[in-house]
Amino acid sequence: MNRNGTINGIGLEEARRSFAFSEASLTALFEVNGFFLELLAEAARDPTPKSPAWNATLRPQACQVTAAARARISRSPVCLVDVGFQDEARWGSHSSEHSLPEEISGLPLGRTIELTQMTVTLAWTIARASPEAACIIFGMTPDGVRRVSGLSLSRIPWLAEKNAPAIRPAWADRPQIWQHLLSLSDPPPASRLPPLHVRAMQRQLADLALATSASQPFRQPHR
Repeated sequence: MNRNGTINGIGLEEARRSFAFSEASLTALFEVNGFFLELLAEAARDPTPKSPAWNATLRPQACQVTAAARARISRSPVCLVDVGFQDEARWGSHSSEHSLPEEISGLPLGRTIELTQMTVTLAWTIARASPEAACIIFGMTPDGVRRVSGLSLSRIPWLAEKNAPAIRPAWADRPQIWQHLLSLSDPPPASRLPPLHVRAMQRQLADLALATSASQPFRQPHR
């Protein structure tokens, strides 16, 4: 993030004006996050032999987290499920030729397809309304936003089914973040650490700053 409040040309003030990060505007995102957390808990209680490493790491806490805790965690202002938006080749015009990683999510496939379709449809909607907000919420690069917003609505179900087996949590390679999110203890006092939703946003912005460093930024058209 630059000193002037931009991430490689993405103005955060502009993002706030075009997409209000309010209770009403984030309701659908909270629903997606909640759905994903339910799947994590379900997979933790009934693991498969092919469960990936991140699934095994999170299993002890994920199988014990309460419904109340999941509801609290789901209210993060960023998407907690990674459907591969940073792998931009999955979402371009030649995405049908792009092979996915071999990793399997270990989550129930039928419900995973439903979750992926929900996530991609929400991302497509937000990307069309506010590209900057889509970058912040889903960790997309500017080029990724252009690809997703350019999808036809009829193509989303096909892409959801194709990408569903490879979905994973956001920050799957940082288990300490998820171990903290899934902690059963009460939220720490404000004097010690910022609220959970603030920490999630900080983590997302840090990753986005790195991801956009090699991607063409948004630019306003000349009038």
